[in-house]
Amino acid sequence: MGQREAGRTGPRRSGFAPPARRWAALIGWSAVALVVFATLSPIGARPHLAGPQLERFAAYLVAAAALATAYPARKGLILLCIVAGAAGLELAQHFEASRHARALDALVKITGGLTGLGLAALGERLWSKCAAALAAGRPD
Repeated sequence: MGQREAGRTGPRRSGFAPPARRWAALIGWSAVALVVFATLSPIGARPHLAGPQLERFAAYLVAAAALATAYPARKGLILLCIVAGAAGLELAQHFEASRHARALDALVKITGGLTGLGLAALGERLWSKCAAALAAGRPD
């Protein structure tokens, strides 16, 4: 047992059970892989599900929320990676002839990521409150 676990007497920091965090990591990293593929592939190979701005927003929201759920102590790093990743991937589109880099697209991606982080933090907070209320014997 590690030193970090030995001193732990209360509930886990995230409140989510390890299997849920493993699923969140799988979903988050799959979303990251899809984002990289969709951003850097030729326009004809990119999957189309809805309007492009909605797709960008949703992909970053899912990736950020899932990763923040999987790695609750790393939200700052996830935020940094979302911002740097969105900007870097937009700039990398300059190397694909059928693609174009736009600041608006990067802004939509960053906004989706921030929304995902916010939803994950809210979910974590609500989950912890419900778990505490149940542990105290008073369902809220």
